[in-house]
Amino acid sequence: MDIQLLFFAAVKDHFPDLKKIEVSEGDSINHLRKILAHTNPSSESILKVSRFAVNQAIVGDDFVLREGSVVAVLPPSSGG
Repeated sequence: MDIQLLFFAAVKDHFPDLKKIEVSEGDSINHLRKILAHTNPSSESILKVSRFAVNQAIVGDDFVLREGSVVAVLPPSSGG
């Protein structure tokens, strides 16, 4: 099943052309994190500290993905 991906800030630099990805039914955010780290090993450290939102709601690592989900990868940010 396909899901749409949105990357922000520093994570966007690791996946400039990745807009969709195929995952299996029952895959979780944790599994998606592993797939992305495997796709680009240099992203692993930032993915470990990033949060994920599905359809505009922050979710945990055990959240199960569904067909057509829009997943945003949100790295930590700072500002002042």
